[in-house]
Amino acid sequence: GSWSNNLQNRILQIQDWFADPTITPHCTWLSGLFNPSAFLTAINQTTARQQQLPLENFIIATEVLKKKEEDITEPSRDGAYISGLFMEGARWDFQAAIIAESKPKEMICQMPVINCKAIIAKDADSANLFHCPVYKTQRRANTFVFSATLRSKAPPEKWILAGASLLLDAI
Repeated sequence: GSWSNNLQNRILQIQDWFADPTITPHCTWLSGLFNPSAFLTAINQTTARQQQLPLENFIIATEVLKKKEEDITEPSRDGAYISGLFMEGARWDFQAAIIAESKPKEMICQMPVINCKAIIAKDADSANLFHCPVYKTQRRANTFVFSATLRSKAPPEKWILAGASLLLDAI
């Protein structure tokens, strides 16, 4: 079943990391991590150390790529590529690279690879962006991970009313 595939993929990811922890993975399956928030904090910590600034100055910014996991051949230069997310309440328009209304009878759509990078919070641009909540599960309660910044032509209120969110685990 799907839970056994999930478990096998988690084991493979951990074995790859354990084999050589000094090598940054090309793309991390965020859903396969026990504590995805810690992974995102590590991105902030790495950037804070490089720039010699306090950790609390940084937030995670996301850039949705027009690539699938198998198209990624090297690690991100300024953050980490993540995969394994699903969108509920809306869909990702691959051509326009923006959040769009769901197609009829489409409850959930798989997201392409996302580049997560640390940026200084006061420099963050919010124009034409929807701060999309990312949850571990569809139940949402007590499973919030972070807010992903997604490009949008519509105002954020549209996606809030639609219940748009990203999920790490979709049934």
